Amino acid sequence: MVAPTSVWLHGALEARPSSIAGTGLVATEPIPAGIVVIRFGGGLVSTAELHALFAEADRRGRYVDTITVDDDVHLVLPEGSLAHFANHSCDPSAWHVGPFEVATRRTVDAGQELTIDYATNSGDPSFTMDCTCGSPLCRRVVTGKDWRRPELQDRYAGHWVPALDTLIGHRR
Repeated sequence: MVAPTSVWLHGALEARPSSIAGTGLVATEPIPAGIVVIRFGGGLVSTAELHALFAEADRRGRYVDTITVDDDVHLVLPEGSLAHFANHSCDPSAWHVGPFEVATRRTVDAGQELTIDYATNSGDPSFTMDCTCGSPLCRRVVTGKDWRRPELQDRYAGHWVPALDTLIGHRR
């Protein structure tokens, strides 16, 4: 699999203060449901290489933006990409429509934050994050094992990164 090398964001998204966490991607004009808003790109690494990057990032006080692409293959986004500000929500406004593409799940009005459920693109079992999304569906903790949850499998059917969609298909 070949990954795009750069990240693309819809022109109606910009980084602004977020009620979820720090800075988020906010729509400057309405974006209808079904519109591709992010195309992830970067470099592909193995799980072992990803864990080494995590360790180095921890030492440097940095964060590594990554999505699971396939078994033992992860896409690491370029440092400084605006996609970094796509915050998590347990009831997201966007979801995956391909290995590297994210589209709006519902209309995102001007001034609303674009969010994604990190469970749909993180298959690293060591991943864990406290959640402060504020949604009534909030799980409080998001993990790289959340793809195993039947209610999430049903909610996001067809909108997982392919690696996780394959794992889910093998579990049914």
